[in-house]
Amino acid sequence: LQGVDNLNGDADKSPSKIKSEDLTDEVFNYIYRNGLLPENTNIPAEALDKMRSEFRYWYPMDLRVSAKDLIPNHLTMALYNHAAIWDDEPTLWPKGYYTNGHVLVDAEKMSKSKGNFLMMDETVKKYSADATRFACADAGDSLDDANFSRETADTAIVSLVNEETWIKETLEAVGGLRTGDELNFMDNVLVNETNRLIKATEDSFAAMQFREGLQKGWFEMMIARNEYRSWCSDGGVPMHEAVVRKWIEAVIILICPICPHWSEKMWKLVGKEGLAVKASWPTADEEDKLLTRQAKFLRDTLKNFRASAGKAKKGWKNCSVLISDTYPQWKIDVLTWMQGEYEAGGSAFPADFMKKLKTWTGANLDDKKLIKFAMQFASFVKKEVEDVGTQAMDTTLPFDQKEIL
Repeated sequence: LQGVDNLNGDADKSPSKIKSEDLTDEVFNYIYRNGLLPENTNIPAEALDKMRSEFRYWYPMDLRVSAKDLIPNHLTMALYNHAAIWDDEPTLWPKGYYTNGHVLVDAEKMSKSKGNFLMMDETVKKYSADATRFACADAGDSLDDANFSRETADTAIVSLVNEETWIKETLEAVGGLRTGDELNFMDNVLVNETNRLIKATEDSFAAMQFREGLQKGWFEMMIARNEYRSWCSDGGVPMHEAVVRKWIEAVIILICPICPHWSEKMWKLVGKEGLAVKASWPTADEEDKLLTRQAKFLRDTLKNFRASAGKAKKGWKNCSVLISDTYPQWKIDVLTWMQGEYEAGGSAFPADFMKKLKTWTGANLDDKKLIKFAMQFASFVKKEVEDVGTQAMDTTLPFDQKEIL
């Protein structure tokens, strides 16, 4: 219709030489509403078909990104307008909106008087593009005002450089890593965590939850690798080459949507061809929920051991570790009741789960202190079910605690 350099709508500059007076209701109905071809129009049928085809190609809008203050007016009216115009074709209505708040800097409103007013080009020049993007992703996903933290941007620079150094040094010393098909427990734990986090990061990014994606695809990936590296170092066991390579290649792609320049550099460093931004998303096997639970048991137990050791009296050299494969009867009763509630809810806990739990504990437990413990235990197990599945409600442990330790 308009063409290039035609702000005033000059018909002579229109690619199809279309005049504004020829844009009748019949023409618009044909283009937008799948109406009949106008009989008395000066616009060629070929041009009309091209415009209709272009509209049908781009509509409906999959996503509209805007500000939260426009929700009660502009964005709502846009929904009304679409519903009114295409009342018989709801497939053309908007598929999704994404809104956000204002941008804060270090939890304060930007102000030149406060010295925290940041321009994009200045920020990129100071922190680099990747560190700026890192801090933006970490600023928040909700309708609350996003908080750009300059400390996060600084930390991101250090973190990216440190990981680049570790990856480079690890690959240069690859001859010192284990090889072969045999994997030990911690090898399997890192592979399983990598698989879990690949899927979790994908889900977060698909939902435009970039802070959550950053948490899964970077921070939790670092934690998983650090635990593995620490265990191998403390136990005098070399890391496994295939396990480490899987983790490296995965983290490069997981962080690529946020820090593409770092990922491109690392992608070439590990010997991959092409661009990281065009690489396929990492493949991931199904998470082994039992292995996740075993790893969590080991992680939590080590944390408790260290806490207890810090409180031990001076001079103590020995300790006793109690293990068990069963629960006390009151916990078994709680788990059995929870299994019934989960099954009755169609493989989900009911919305009023905690209210029902309070009623059940009051009717089945006499000791007030035990009621409190039962409420805490059930709340903990409920979260475990969300993390590792229904096996969290098993009345006997599905693994040998002693063997894990």
